Amino acid sequence: MGIHPKLINDLEKSQIIKVISGCLNNFEETEIVNTIKAAELGGATYVDIAADQKVIQLAKQATKLPICVSSIIPDQIFKCIDNGVEIVEIGNFDAFYSKSMFFNINDIKNISLKIKKEYPNVTICTTLPYILSLKQQIELALYLQSIGIDLLQTEGTINSKNINKLSNISLQKSQSTLLTTYNLSKIVQIPIIAASGIGLHNAKTAISYGASGVGIRSAISQEVDLNKKSMIVKSIKNSLTHKSKCKNKYILNQRPIKT
Repeated sequence: MGIHPKLINDLEKSQIIKVISGCLNNFEETEIVNTIKAAELGGATYVDIAADQKVIQLAKQATKLPICVSSIIPDQIFKCIDNGVEIVEIGNFDAFYSKSMFFNINDIKNISLKIKKEYPNVTICTTLPYILSLKQQIELALYLQSIGIDLLQTEGTINSKNINKLSNISLQKSQSTLLTTYNLSKIVQIPIIAASGIGLHNAKTAISYGASGVGIRSAISQEVDLNKKSMIVKSIKNSLTHKSKCKNKYILNQRPIKT
């Protein structure tokens, strides 16, 4: 399948909006449903949830949008795919970073290859860990392209001295992910989703830097009201350029896996 059919239209217009319903270990049902409903009302492209069977069923009941599950554990991802999930993300490492658990370039290569070989028709997005140097992220991105990974996601880092200053955290994270996005877009053909610190103030910048879409979480997580959440999503969607940034030939004709 390559890129999921319901993603292609927004991808061709560089208008992908992925709404993230928290990190890998978010199992708060009310919050998840509220975020998913806001995503659908706001015109998001797809939603990203924890790789948990109960959460998956909850999401399927709440929306008709494509559902992506995030995990770093292959067996967990395999179980979700076997239960009908068609988009998976290897990443959203926040839950692991907070426990001082980190992944190196070979970890990500091996996990991505294992999932791609087992399920070649599932849409796979791999996040590039911010703990890797830019040189390593480029090396990883080129490898992921060579094995046929469908999407890349960039993430930002934060400076610990700004940990209690939300605006500074958002700025630092967005600067990091935008820098990575810009450099990667000059080298790889895989569509890039820019995430971390992305909101209405910089989503369009992410697209101008070469992203094909954005992943948002913090931009709506501070809002409790469903209508306000959905309006933020809609505003971000409307802010994105209609000019295509991705390479359709690559999207529609996925490259073979190299072993």
